[in-house]
Amino acid sequence: MDSENYKLIRNFITKDEAKLISEWVVSLEQEGYVANHHLNELSKDLNGRSFIFDISKTDVTKYITNFQSIYKVSYNILPDFINIIINRISEEFNFPKEHTFLQAVNMNKGGKITPHYDASVTGYINYKCNISIDSEDYDFFIDRKKIKIKKTDLYGFEASLYKHWTNEFNSKRIFLSLGFMVPYKTLNRTENDPRVRLSRRIEKYFQSK
Repeated sequence: MDSENYKLIRNFITKDEAKLISEWVVSLEQEGYVANHHLNELSKDLNGRSFIFDISKTDVTKYITNFQSIYKVSYNILPDFINIIINRISEEFNFPKEHTFLQAVNMNKGGKITPHYDASVTGYINYKCNISIDSEDYDFFIDRKKIKIKKTDLYGFEASLYKHWTNEFNSKRIFLSLGFMVPYKTLNRTENDPRVRLSRRIEKYFQSK
């Protein structure tokens, strides 16, 4: 299901894959708290744990992962079943894996995602492909649109161009968020696009502090 500002794929992963991913995320341990005042409110409302993996290890992903991480960024090798899913996403969206990173999130009941734009870098759009691994069905908000998300669904969107959030969860929630730093032209955007200009203003104001 495609829309102007998102792509939704029902049952993108199997139940067996969801089980493997869930067990892996639950087993992760956080290392080295990073004092990032930009993420204080987001992390409080999350009511859980977030793990960021720099996959490509480029200057672009190093900047983004360090800016968006509450804890020390991991450069560890990912399990084979995670890499298989990442390759499938790359092929589905026809995105290069030149600048990619992964966020694995384990939220408790009562957590939520506060309205926000994701960080970006001039010349790139931060495009997120999120997969619901384990949770109740929930509404995901992108700008003025509301999407109903079910377990094993994938939804992709330009996270640095559109404000996005969730309501509070009545259950635990585990999800994966694969980030692609995509050049403007790949997504048919230009430097003069109103949303790109807004993203650059946000970048200049928040990310320079």
